Amino acid sequence: MLLVKQMDIRTNIKRYFDMAYGGETIFVPRKNNQNVVIMSEEEYNRLKQGIRVAEYAMAIHDGRKATDVSGNSGTNRTHNLEKLNSIRSMKDNWNGNGASAIPKTVVDKVEQLINGLKIQPEIFPTALGTIQLEYDNSRRDHMEIEIGRSDSAEVFVVRFNGEENYADIPVSIDSINSIAGEFYG
Repeated sequence: MLLVKQMDIRTNIKRYFDMAYGGETIFVPRKNNQNVVIMSEEEYNRLKQGIRVAEYAMAIHDGRKATDVSGNSGTNRTHNLEKLNSIRSMKDNWNGNGASAIPKTVVDKVEQLINGLKIQPEIFPTALGTIQLEYDNSRRDHMEIEIGRSDSAEVFVVRFNGEENYADIPVSIDSINSIAGEFYG
């Protein structure tokens, strides 16, 4: 970890961003203990996945059900519903690249799903007018389920070894619970 003054970051931001992208973690102390850490997106995602794995391990150790693990507690359901409210209020050009607002019907559909899913995903709007549900498991596999206006969802899975799988499933609580359960299996 590299300790860098805020003033130096301002002066050499490209240099420090390049260092963070290269794997260096940069700690920036600020007044009133409002410190900031700069790291690559890859490192951030690894940390986030590590937290999910730790929560999963703790949940298994505590004897809780799989539906309460991997960051998938009621708190995350609440977080997802709050995030959907933010997505619902996004206007055209929300991403700065001309993307249309996510259709209300898509947001409503995902809200119904979130309320019934046993394992809560991370959710993200896409520039295609869809909402993506993302899951990461302890084997370092990644799964994306893209929900749009259609009655079917596209599922994309990347295994830790690079193997990729695609499938279409019906957009329903049961089908997503089933595929998420298999994914965490």
